[in-house]
Amino acid sequence: MSDENITKYNELYDSIDIGGLSTRQKGKLLEELSSLLFQHSVGNLFDVFKNCRTSTNEIDLLIRWTESARLAGINGAFPCFGESFLCECKNYNGAVSVTYVGKFSSLMSVTHTCFGVMISWDGVTGRSKWNDSLGLIKKIALSENKYIVVLDKEDLKKICNKEESIFSLIYDKYTALKNEIDYSKYIQKHEAEDGMV
Repeated sequence: MSDENITKYNELYDSIDIGGLSTRQKGKLLEELSSLLFQHSVGNLFDVFKNCRTSTNEIDLLIRWTESARLAGINGAFPCFGESFLCECKNYNGAVSVTYVGKFSSLMSVTHTCFGVMISWDGVTGRSKWNDSLGLIKKIALSENKYIVVLDKEDLKKICNKEESIFSLIYDKYTALKNEIDYSKYIQKHEAEDGMV
């Protein structure tokens, strides 16, 4: 990203992180941050369409390869994305429950999309491979070959700090999910858990 876009990204991140926002305000900022992330992480790779309506739902972000990316064959380097993919921004206080993961999966089915990114500030529920939202994501991948990758505030901070790129984060998580390998390296223990039994 350009310095200007990094500055904007950091401002959006900090605004969300500080808190004190309504759910609506936080959601709007999270969608703006996500849009910026996909449109400007690497120039001219993705077209981002916000708040697209289907006959039954709204898609937060519909992301597809630009014509120049397709002509250059760049889309072949990341086959997991397909021709297009969905991005859902969840702005709730706390981790996203299994209900909303199920709704996102249903939206992916309606749009014939096999890949989705769920950006949730506090991640999704479940501490192991088969619990709650994490378990449903795994079951959907196994039974339907649809892949939902979750990015949380820690992932977004790594991008902020230039420790990771959006592509490496997504591709690593996708590979872990597809190959049924442990991606616990992405889940860090909260300091409050140290004293828990």
